[in-house]
Amino acid sequence: MRLMFRILIGMASAVLLAMPLSAQMPGFGTNDDIAFGDALWRALEQDNLVGDDAIMSRPYEGSQPHGNKLVTLEADVTVNGQRNEVIIKHNYGGEGATIEAVSDNPSQYLMATTVMFRRAGFDADNKDWFWAKYLPDGSYDKAPNGNALVGKGPGCIACHTAAPGEDMVFLNNRY
Repeated sequence: MRLMFRILIGMASAVLLAMPLSAQMPGFGTNDDIAFGDALWRALEQDNLVGDDAIMSRPYEGSQPHGNKLVTLEADVTVNGQRNEVIIKHNYGGEGATIEAVSDNPSQYLMATTVMFRRAGFDADNKDWFWAKYLPDGSYDKAPNGNALVGKGPGCIACHTAAPGEDMVFLNNRY
């Protein structure tokens, strides 16, 4: 019986080692990530950082993978009893999306909202940032594999490791 158990463990280990790293590690969209992301969206709504009554500042020129016009907000919010930093990037685009047009009618051009929330103990290797990409209605955008874009974002992490400083943030280095 012990020998059979060791053989099975050895076979399972070999299969895991043969799999690409991305298939071994959970990425975006686990059930826990979705539950936390839902709570994060509600906290952002409550603080008027997303939704119909969202705070608006002057848009600026953006680039992919975000929109061609962006608005970035920084704040502290409380999610499930944890108060920490959040960076909200409203991603605007589409035909006619000029800075003036987005300023005048942001809901017409809003394509998505990307969020980084510092979640203590979540992912120490990546500065504990929790990542999410919401559609304008608060639902999640989807990865090509169908997973909700919420949680540990391999694409987000890969890009943000190139940020100057050591906080994975491009706009400043205060985190």
